Amino acid sequence: MTDPSAGPALSDHDATLLAEAGLVTDPAAAMAARVDRDIRLQDLVQSSLSVADAAERLGVTTARIRQRLADGTLWAFDSGRNRLLPPGQFTADGAVPHLEKILPLLGKELHPLTVQALLTTPQPALVVDGRPVSIVAWLTGCAGTATEIEQAADVIRAATWESA
Repeated sequence: MTDPSAGPALSDHDATLLAEAGLVTDPAAAMAARVDRDIRLQDLVQSSLSVADAAERLGVTTARIRQRLADGTLWAFDSGRNRLLPPGQFTADGAVPHLEKILPLLGKELHPLTVQALLTTPQPALVVDGRPVSIVAWLTGCAGTATEIEQAADVIRAATWESA
């Protein structure tokens, strides 16, 4: 008996393509990946800031947050009827320095988990003391010159290009 929650079976052609690419075609593994993604998304929704929370964190009005969202200097995703701002954009008491210069480069179609990971996962192109650091760590800890900010922008451009 087949498991109806596993979804439709792959064609032989699709299964071969996935296998050649090194991707798993095991339905249990695919289900585990979906569950993991759903959990990570739930965690992101729980940890993200509302427009009002972001305004309070930055010491500005909600209108200013909406303006920054419109011009791309802050990034949000929709969750139900709410706009949520992933926490990777913020420090404990404000915004990540210089992030407003590179966020406009993000593709609007990027998934919220992709944006959060892009901002918070160590990037091979951003190295401090021989170790890769995240865009947030780079901008918070060492990037101050135009060249250093451009290095972070290059990571964003590459990620946006790869997702196209």
